[in-house]
Formats: sequence, structure tokens, C-alpha cells
Amino acid sequence: MSAAAPRRGPVRAVVFDLWKTLVPLPDEVKRQAFTETAEALGLRPEELAEPWARTRVRRETGPLDAYLDGLREELGGRWDAAQQAEAVRVRRTVHGRGFARPADGAVETLSALNALGVPVGLVSNCSSDVRDMLDGSELGPLIDVSVLSAEAGLMKPDPEVFLLAARRLGVDAGACLYVGDGHDDELDGASVAGMSAVLLDLGEDHPWAGPRIGALPEVLALAGHGGRAPDAAWGGTPLSRSDRSS
Repeated sequence: MSAAAPRRGPVRAVVFDLWKTLVPLPDEVKRQAFTETAEALGLRPEELAEPWARTRVRRETGPLDAYLDGLREELGGRWDAAQQAEAVRVRRTVHGRGFARPADGAVETLSALNALGVPVGLVSNCSSDVRDMLDGSELGPLIDVSVLSAEAGLMKPDPEVFLLAARRLGVDAGACLYVGDGHDDELDGASVAGMSAVLLDLGEDHPWAGPRIGALPEVLALAGHGGRAPDAAWGGTPLSRSDRSS
């Protein structure tokens, strides 16, 4: 997928990635969640590893319980409803810790955008159990539109998932800034959809030739706020009061 050139113009909405951008997801947390899920289902982690990786798209584009039902049938698994419920519970417990302590600057940045009247969106590749975790966190009330792959049936980097977020926000994709850590080729997908994509650089050496920031509060300047002119890469101007209310 080749990235389109960023469109010039004022930023009218900011759309964020979830994992590693707004909510921490260290590798050890991912391993813990997977290991405890396997054990709750009565499987050794090494038994579950290959089918779990192979069926990621299915897991993240529909209800988690339906996915686990299908996986049990595919593997000839013997876990019962109680074990399956426990697997879902442990996933929520492990991943929920990240929602309890969002990434540095996440709450402050989203709160500032809210105060400025800039709509905030979210696009995430995730399983359906994330909805309750997100809505129950302090991030939830700060996000105007959240497009989760498990609910939309679409995953990044499909440009349509970004266009869906823009439509729900009521703005053109070309007036949206997209911010993410670069996984799943999300920045290319957002760019193809017409958004101005920026990498939140976490030191993971993502090969992104476009703009990047080192901390979430820098988003305010890119969006035309934060006490200085917007970055020249966007050619944008601060939103007027009438713009913010439209």
C-alpha cells in the first residue's frame, strides 16, 4: 500500500490509535494475557500459539465469545462455558490494567482537545472485550467516536476503517490528523484514506518517512494549538471559534 500525500488544510478532528498510543501494551503484558487465556481454556500456551496467531483477523472482526466457540470446534477443544468465561475474565483483568493507567500525556492531550472543541476519534484493531474496558476508563468520556475492528468488521490498514471514523465524526478525512505508533501499517492506511498521519515514535524503528512526534502533547501543536503555529508539513491554520463549533 502506497501512502498518499497529506492533504493541506486546517485540522478539524484528531483520530488516535489505541494500543501503545493511548494505552500501554508492553510485550510482557501481551504474553501474560495470552498465557492466562490458554491456561483458562485448559491448553498449554504452545498448543494455542499457532492457531491463535493464524486466526487473529477472525478474533478481531467479531464477537470474542463467537470466536472462541469457533476455535473450540476447529481445535476439538474441550473447554466448557465456565472455562471460556474465565478466559474472557482474565483477558479483561490483564489488559484492564493498561486502561487504569493510560499512556503518558493521553488524558491531558484528549482533555485539551475536548476543551478546544476539536472532535476526538479512535480506530483500533482489537477484540470485542475492549469496548467495556474503553468505555469504563477515564479515556472513554474524552473520545467522541471509537471505531473498533471487532464491531466494524474491518481492520487497519484498510482505508475504509479510517473513512468510517471520519464519517462518524462528521468531517472529511482530509481534515483529520491520525496519530499512532505505526503497527499494522496503520499510518499508510490512514494516509491512503486522506488523513494526515503522524507517527508517535516509541523508539521501535518503524520505517515511516512522514512526520513524527515523541510525546502525545505535541499533537496540540500539529493540530494548530499548543501556543505556536502548526507544523509547516501540514500547511494548516488554527481553527477559528466558528470552525470549532461547526
